[in-house]
Amino acid sequence: MTRSIDRKRVDSTGRTARRAGRGGKLRLPPVQLQEHSIAGTWLDSMTHHFGDDAMEWGLEAAQSGRVRSIELGSGFVSASVSEEGEGGRRVTVSIPMLDEQSWCRAVDGMASEAVYTARFMEGECPPNLLQLFLSCNVNLVPGRDEAVGIRTKAPSGSARRRAAAVAWLIAERLVVEPLAMLRLRGQGVDDIVQRIRQRRSMRLSEGAHAHPPLNLQNEMEAPLPLADSIEQYWRTPSLDQLPPRTPAQHIPHALLRRLGASPLEGKFPLSGLLETIYDQVGEASRAMLEGDQD
Repeated sequence: MTRSIDRKRVDSTGRTARRAGRGGKLRLPPVQLQEHSIAGTWLDSMTHHFGDDAMEWGLEAAQSGRVRSIELGSGFVSASVSEEGEGGRRVTVSIPMLDEQSWCRAVDGMASEAVYTARFMEGECPPNLLQLFLSCNVNLVPGRDEAVGIRTKAPSGSARRRAAAVAWLIAERLVVEPLAMLRLRGQGVDDIVQRIRQRRSMRLSEGAHAHPPLNLQNEMEAPLPLADSIEQYWRTPSLDQLPPRTPAQHIPHALLRRLGASPLEGKFPLSGLLETIYDQVGEASRAMLEGDQD
């Protein structure tokens, strides 16, 4: 979103978020929408597609209550927008939905940490959701290079500014309900939770475990009768008699991954620092054990 919008026009009243619902006046200050990670990125993209002048007009229309009957679904947002002195005209903004390959990459990334499923099931948005999608080379919010369409029976000269008015109300909706962007891009929250669970099950079936299961040797020779081995009862076989085993696959730093991203702010991610500490402690412990053996 371009920052050229005159912030002196920002309505400083009403910091309580409200759902867009059936429409109405824009309640949140524009600066609050612009600073929100998802809503601000949405406004940036819409400004690129509709232009600064259209967004200025759309802001005024949204603040004046000239946007009604808002709908948000998979791949579209729609509302009735009126200009001064005339009735409302329906305008629909079509948004590209993510393809299956993009969703697979995003789900695979979210399946690495339990925090995503936990937050989704509570109806909450993980704080780093936008960054997670970007790390998977996927845009959660429509990018500037994606095609955004406008359908309306209003005069062609007013199509962009009417669409911009809808964009402002949708931005307010995203502040209150950021997960609505998932539905807009083609997947509901329940569907995503189910896909994350399926991905985790697939990982377990492929042999990657957080903690490898105990694998007792099931091909050991049958023990001798007690009467024939009484003299060897307290003796155990030497380690070199045990069959060699391939180390089991496991997920490194599984506990830290399950804890998810730390809410504490800092120059470096806390989980990454802890991983380094754990690795160094492990190496020091192994060195001490090897020294004792020598």
